[in-house]
Amino acid sequence: MYTAEDVTSVSDPPMHTSPITSNMVGLESFTMTRNVLIPTDGSPLSTDALEHAIATFPDGDITLIYVLDPRYTAPEDDEQRPERKFTDLLDLAASHHIEVNTETRVGHPSQEIVTYSEENDIDEIIMGSHGREGASRILLGSVAERVLRRAPVPVMIVRPQQRVGEKHHLVPIDGSDQSKKALKYALTVFPEVETTILHAIDPMETHYGEGQLVYTEAEYEEIEAKAEQVLADAVDFAQEHNGNVTATKIVEWGPNRPADAILDYVEDNDIDHVIMGSHGRSGISRVLLGSVAEIVARRSPAPVSVVR
Repeated sequence: MYTAEDVTSVSDPPMHTSPITSNMVGLESFTMTRNVLIPTDGSPLSTDALEHAIATFPDGDITLIYVLDPRYTAPEDDEQRPERKFTDLLDLAASHHIEVNTETRVGHPSQEIVTYSEENDIDEIIMGSHGREGASRILLGSVAERVLRRAPVPVMIVRPQQRVGEKHHLVPIDGSDQSKKALKYALTVFPEVETTILHAIDPMETHYGEGQLVYTEAEYEEIEAKAEQVLADAVDFAQEHNGNVTATKIVEWGPNRPADAILDYVEDNDIDHVIMGSHGRSGISRVLLGSVAEIVARRSPAPVSVVR
């Protein structure tokens, strides 16, 4: 376990961090109303998603969507009374003195959710990480995973009893266009929030993008130099957008080490929101949906947003 200031070795060779700070004037507040879509299957996890949406986007225009999946639900069970899926959520919204919209559709849940987001100018999708079996089965690894892969807008995954605390966002980067989009999203949508840029690398999977072993000091120094350049470019990018960020590099060796490094940083530094690109390039940190991003989304103690 570690922080940017206090690092201990977790394996051979050592892991270490290298912090860079860019103290810039914060962006102007993001004033446009965000259109937020929350899929529901009537489970408590949908309530968690709505609670988080209200806290994150208090001025957002929120729509609840329930998709009846005829493969798992008999029409006489839910089709006649789909509104019952919204009852608890509408009560929750009323307790916060806000109004929400509702939408009911029939079909494959992930397809209907993505289609609705495309047709209705949705800015964010917020989902519980899993729901009950049957019905719409909003499960990470099932509906939520397919929405993560296909949605044209950022998707936030909220799991039960996730961390809620002081605002501190983490943006893992790898130098790809996708990670730049994630950083831009963080800086523009949440301009007043403290943001840390994290570059986690595993030289075992880094060298020339082929997972080759690092045999010489010169090869390792080349990897280090490239990692420092990725961070410097990210700080420059943040500066162009008037961001106020701290940048940290972490080196870990072994399977899944970049994901573990990200998760440990979230745990040790009171991060309350992780924002990641949907995929990155091969080599360097390989922040890929289906790899690092998926592992982080499944295990993070804080909500995770995946940005395309």
